Amino acid sequence: MKNRLGIIGGAFDPIHNGHLIIGQFVLEELKLDQIIFIPALNPPHKKPTTPYELRYEMTALAIQGNPKFIISDIEREISGITYTKVVIESLIQKKPGEYNLIIGADQYLEIDTWYEPEAIFKLVKVIVVPRPGYELTPELPFYQQIIRVNAPLIDISSTRIRELVKQGRSIRYLVPPPVAEYIEKKKLYQ
Repeated sequence: MKNRLGIIGGAFDPIHNGHLIIGQFVLEELKLDQIIFIPALNPPHKKPTTPYELRYEMTALAIQGNPKFIISDIEREISGITYTKVVIESLIQKKPGEYNLIIGADQYLEIDTWYEPEAIFKLVKVIVVPRPGYELTPELPFYQQIIRVNAPLIDISSTRIRELVKQGRSIRYLVPPPVAEYIEKKKLYQ
C-alpha cells in the first residue's frame, strides 16, 4: 500500500502555529500517513528575507515531537527557481507515494499564475484550506479538481509575526516556543 503524504510548502519566515494546526487537521481529516514540510529555497512568487538555513532550522524546531510531521530539504537539490511542479516531481522520484498538496485559499486564488498548474493537478491531489477573507467559487480554475477541507479558519501570518517582533511585542501562542526562542536568540526580524 502506498504512503499517503501531505505536502505543506512555504517560505516559513517564520513557520507558525497556523501551519501546524492545518497540517494536523488535514493529516487526520484525510487519514494521511505523514505531512512533509518543505521550506522554499528559491520560490517564484515571494522572496523570503531570512536565509534558507535559518528558516529550515525554525521549521525543524516547530515540528519536533510530532512523528507524523517530517521536514524535507528537497529544494536544495533543485537549481534555479523552485517551482512547485518541479519540487513535487523530485519528491515522487525520491519517495514514491500518494501525494496531497495542501495550500491555502489565498494561494489557490493565484494558481493560474503558477508554473504548469495543469501538471500539478495530474501529479497530486490539491487540498485547499479556507483562509479568512478568501472565497472559493465554482468559476475559479481547476475548481472541480480541488478537495476542500473544513479546517479551522486561522488568521495568523508570518508577515504579522515579523511586524510584532520588529515592534518588540510578544509572539507567544503564535509560534511554537522553540521557534520564539530561536527568533530571539538569532535576533531575527528586528
